[in-house]
Amino acid sequence: MAGTYRAPDVPYESVTPKFVRDELSRCFESANKEFLTLLHQPATDEAVKAQVKQFVEGVFQNCGVSYDNPTKTGILAAISQCKSNAESMMGPQGADIIRHHYEEMMKLVNRLPADAT
Repeated sequence: MAGTYRAPDVPYESVTPKFVRDELSRCFESANKEFLTLLHQPATDEAVKAQVKQFVEGVFQNCGVSYDNPTKTGILAAISQCKSNAESMMGPQGADIIRHHYEEMMKLVNRLPADAT
């Protein structure tokens, strides 16, 4: 699809938990735009962006992890929850969109160092 999200190719030192958290929002915006197109439900970019920001912050909170000070473990929990929610909402018709966006996000997550102990 035309607006399909791609994980940015940035230097390793640029891949921080906050960078990945922000990319999760961008990725989810892209996926939601694709879902809305698939469902023939137009929405403005601003509306999608606001909805996604609220949703992603809520997912972090529901997972019991910090949005403001994200960790690799917290991001993994949030991504897993986002994926599960999208699968429940979209079913089989959204499977390819979900799979693509999940794979792109994992490219970034896998570049994050392990959480400090």
